[in-house]
Formats: sequence, C-alpha cells, structure tokens
Amino acid sequence: MVISKSDNWPTVCKIMVNGTKIEQVPQYKYLGSWITEDGRCDLEIKSRIGMARTTQRKYSLRVKKRILHCYVFLVLRYISK
Repeated sequence: MVISKSDNWPTVCKIMVNGTKIEQVPQYKYLGSWITEDGRCDLEIKSRIGMARTTQRKYSLRVKKRILHCYVFLVLRYISK
C-alpha cells in the first residue's frame, strides 16, 4: 500500500519478494486499527462506533459510568493541564 494525499490517484507500487509479486490493497487492519491508502480515519471511526454499539448492550449503567470516568474524564483532565 502506498499512503498518499496527492492528486495522482491511485499510486501503484510493484514489490517482488523472492520472485512473488506482493498484492497491493486499499486498506488493512494493523494492531487493531484500520490503515487506508488515502490516510483518512473514516473507516476507523465507523468501526469503533460499531464496536461501541455492540458492547453498549452488554454492560449495566454502573459499569458504563466507571468506564466513562476511567477513559474519558481522566484523559480530558490530562489534556487540560
């Protein structure tokens, strides 16, 4: 994959490893995050919203509040300093 924000779309890259051509893909998942050839994060945001919707039904309101305090409020407090 070639990641580029230039007007020359699409950029084709030809890579050979031991005589085998490597397939070029428009996107792939790396360490749980989507990497796309245009460098945008739309697919990543949509997939995370989808994961949040599926887990939203599993937990009680008390657990959701604790998660909110742990992940959101602490990060906001860190950023504001």
